[in-house]
Amino acid sequence: MTVTTTPTVEERLDRMAEQLQEITNEIRHQRETRERWKELLDDLTPLAEHAMSSTISKLDVDSLDVDDLFSLAHTLGRNASVLEAWISPLRSMSALVDELAPLATPAVASLNARLQQLDERGYFAFARRSVDVLDNVVTSFSEEDVKLLGDNIVLILQTVKQMTQPEIMGMLRRTVLTMQQEESRVTTPSIRDLMRQLRDPLVRRGLARALLALRSMGAEAGSEAPPGGAVTRGGSPGNEASTGGEASGGQERAGR
Repeated sequence: MTVTTTPTVEERLDRMAEQLQEITNEIRHQRETRERWKELLDDLTPLAEHAMSSTISKLDVDSLDVDDLFSLAHTLGRNASVLEAWISPLRSMSALVDELAPLATPAVASLNARLQQLDERGYFAFARRSVDVLDNVVTSFSEEDVKLLGDNIVLILQTVKQMTQPEIMGMLRRTVLTMQQEESRVTTPSIRDLMRQLRDPLVRRGLARALLALRSMGAEAGSEAPPGGAVTRGGSPGNEASTGGEASGGQERAGR
C-alpha cells in the first residue's frame, strides 16, 4: 500500500520562492546584457557616424552606383561556396604554420648563426669579389674564344692534370726558389764560367731536359709544317736524323 505525502504549504512557498528567485536572476541577467549592448551601441554610434561622414566626404557620391553594389553582393552570395572552398585551404595552412612555428624557430636561429659564422670568415666578401672576377672573365672573352675553349677543354684538363703531378710541381717550386735567391746576384757569366757550370751533373741534367723539351717542340712544329716545305740545314732528311742522333747521344751522355 503506497503512502502519498502531500507537501505542506511551507514547502510549496519555498519552492515558489526559489522559482521566483531564478526568474528574477534571469531577468536581471537579460537587463544587464541589454544595458551592455546599449552602452556599446552608444559608444559605437558616434564612431560609425564619423566614419560614414568621412567616407561620404572622400568618395564621389555621383560615381557610386547602388545597382553595382547590389550586383556585387548578389555575386558574392551566389559564389559563397567557391569563396569557402578558397578559404578552407588557407585555414589549413594557417593551422600548419601554427604547428610548424615552434619547430621552425630553432632551425631559423641555427641558420642565422651559421650565416653569421660564414660572414665572419669572409665567405660573402669572397663571393662578392668572385662576381667581379667572373665579370672580368666574361667580358674578356668573345663567343669564338669560348667555343675554342670548349673544343680544347679535354686537352687543357689533361695538361693541367699532368702539370699538377708531385714531381712537376716540386721542380717548378725549386726553380722559382732558385731564381728568387739568385735574382740579386745575377751577373753576365763568361764562357769559362759556363763551361765550369757544365761540369755540374745537375746542370747537365737540366740541360738535357731542356734539349728534350726543344726537341719535342721541334717535332711538333715539323708535324704541322706542309709536306716538302721544311728544308733542313744539311739539305736531306738523313742529315736531320744524324743531327737528332747526335743531340740524343749528347743528352744521354749529359744524363750520365
